[in-house]
Amino acid sequence: MQVWSSGSSVPLAVDARWALVHATVDAPFLELTRQLSDAGIRVFGCTSFRGVFVPTGFERGAFALVGGADDPVAESVSRTIDASGARAAAKSAAIDLRTRMTRPDVLLLYATPGFEERLLEGIHDAFEGSPPPLYGGSAADDDLSGQWRVLAGAEAIASGFVLVGFTSPRPVHGSFVAGYTPGTRRGRVTSASGRTLRTIDGRPAAEVYDEWLGGALGPHREGGGVVLADTTMHPLGRAVDRVGAMTRYLLTHPHRVERDGSLSLFTDVAEGDELVLMLGSREALFDRTDQVAMRAGRGAQSIRGGILVYCGGCVGVTGDATAQVSLRFGARLESAPFLGAATFGEQGCFTGPTPTNRHGNLMADAVLFE
Repeated sequence: MQVWSSGSSVPLAVDARWALVHATVDAPFLELTRQLSDAGIRVFGCTSFRGVFVPTGFERGAFALVGGADDPVAESVSRTIDASGARAAAKSAAIDLRTRMTRPDVLLLYATPGFEERLLEGIHDAFEGSPPPLYGGSAADDDLSGQWRVLAGAEAIASGFVLVGFTSPRPVHGSFVAGYTPGTRRGRVTSASGRTLRTIDGRPAAEVYDEWLGGALGPHREGGGVVLADTTMHPLGRAVDRVGAMTRYLLTHPHRVERDGSLSLFTDVAEGDELVLMLGSREALFDRTDQVAMRAGRGAQSIRGGILVYCGGCVGVTGDATAQVSLRFGARLESAPFLGAATFGEQGCFTGPTPTNRHGNLMADAVLFE
């Protein structure tokens, strides 16, 4: 594998078979994807928030992780759809993928934000309830204006997804981590629909959440509005399973207070879910870079290359020091080539006794190839 930039004079490997492309929305990524596609290379990827994780740091531009004949085999399928057809389209795409490679060792999913759970349901259906471990993220732009794109061949998809399957004669590893710790504040969802959280313990959700935050939502309580910056370090968590003494949490990021006192989220919630106020710190967001690489690489003999997916909301906190995420991830890979995206949602597999693919926020996931 090798990392290639649209602004670099480094030639493509003559045996290049596939290319994972991550790019900022202002970069000439269509020029790069067309060049790769015209060379007969399978292309897949997404746009990224404020930069791309590369071995040298966090940089604006368009970049590709290129796989050759000796690297894992990759097949990809894509669909242009909206939320109404997401589950059926994902099932159809996953079935198409299965006809090409039977059962992938690992799946990679890039989607536009809004219907990720439906895509996971469709993939679950296609694999008859037992899909391979899946990782990936939701395409991002710089300002939530909808300029995000999923990349499939020479096409940039404004609403849809690309699903990639990898197979390899050597092990493929993955991990999905939160990097936040549970606090003492918790409550039960008593009214919700999709990504709208109406009440917690029978009270308006924004009122309860604001109490948990010590009044941080301020004027948004009355008039509504976007609260992303106020909630990044205190997402809501749901306990999804327990491995030994460790409880694992799936995070959701409240992004808007509505006038009726409800909260709009970036994941689905359901009545009966127990929500926990999670606690984060800037340093913990750097530390989890080590965690996601270490957990994915546990037991690996050597790493050939990797993929990093890291929440864009967390990049808003790490700021000018975000390059440290790349440098720490690369150090764990012992300088193997990798590429990463800052996303508006993360897909990953909680491995263990009952492996389950899930969609969360403010999380990180990684795929490592031996």
